[in-house]
Amino acid sequence: MPNSTTVSVSAVRTRRKILLLMLCLLPAWFPRVMAQTAPSEARALTMEEYKKVKTFKIKDLEQDTYVKFEGSYVLDRYVTGDAQMQPPYVFKYSDGLERRIYLYKLLDNRTKKQLGAVALYTTPSDGKTINLCIPNAASDKNVWTAYIDDLKLYGEREKGFLSTTAYVLSREMSALLANGGQPGPSTGAKTDYDVCFPAGTLITRDDGSQTAIEQLRAGDRVSAHHPTRRTTYNEVEEVQQHDGKGYPLSRLLLIPAGELTASTAPAILTVLTLEATPNHPVLTTQGRREVGQLRPGDVLYYHDGTSGGFREMKVRENQSGWRTVQRVYSLKTTSKHYLAGGTVVLDK
Repeated sequence: MPNSTTVSVSAVRTRRKILLLMLCLLPAWFPRVMAQTAPSEARALTMEEYKKVKTFKIKDLEQDTYVKFEGSYVLDRYVTGDAQMQPPYVFKYSDGLERRIYLYKLLDNRTKKQLGAVALYTTPSDGKTINLCIPNAASDKNVWTAYIDDLKLYGEREKGFLSTTAYVLSREMSALLANGGQPGPSTGAKTDYDVCFPAGTLITRDDGSQTAIEQLRAGDRVSAHHPTRRTTYNEVEEVQQHDGKGYPLSRLLLIPAGELTASTAPAILTVLTLEATPNHPVLTTQGRREVGQLRPGDVLYYHDGTSGGFREMKVRENQSGWRTVQRVYSLKTTSKHYLAGGTVVLDK
């Protein structure tokens, strides 16, 4: 009789085999359905091209939706049947590590014929990205063999890779079948609902005092950040409340990164924290970023109430899945940004 540990390991291996089998079968079917509508729009992906695609790097997965490589290839973000840009699939497992998958079409830049697809699997907290190149139906057997080998390799190295990828391809396959081979309505992550803060998040008012976000009302005046790094003010148009089965929060640990601006008064700051849903946008020195995209070293703006200036604060740690709450809040303001916990954040 095997012990419980042996049974557990065996069960895990069995699940992996099932997921691997799904991932081998689905992509073979996926391009066949796509090819039913326009078989002349595809050409076979060569082994050399397959290997090359795995080295492609996209700087900003949120913003870079149409990217050329070497002048010969294009990664084009998948557009759904409702003419909307395909959002990423977002997975938030119990281990607290957020996983995302972005889907792109792989095109020959000269002929614009489709060579296959690319699923970019990423974990925002550490910046790790895996390029899964999915050949089209016209591709040679050796290319498909390489694809299967990669599935096995990535599945062994990266926890959660097989289950998330199998889910994504299954959803896309179902959408194609339901729409006669045409892309259906967006099946990726619908993220509008969770761009929020938990109750108790302190919002800076126009007089410098702070009020919990849930206590604000339309018409209240709050502080904001002017491009010249001065404090300005705007008005709350709406306080939005969302209730659900559980909203995972990320917690940012922020430490001073530079000198005060718009003030010469000395200030002493300890480590600051900010909790928000991973999709809430904040203002960084590089522009608009979602909380879940922030990496150690990224710089945000913090308002020092004592000195009256804005201090640059850099991310020391981004703790994904810090805790889960049942209710969250967000503001709609006249200038589209405000101060949460002293940090400059943006309307969703």
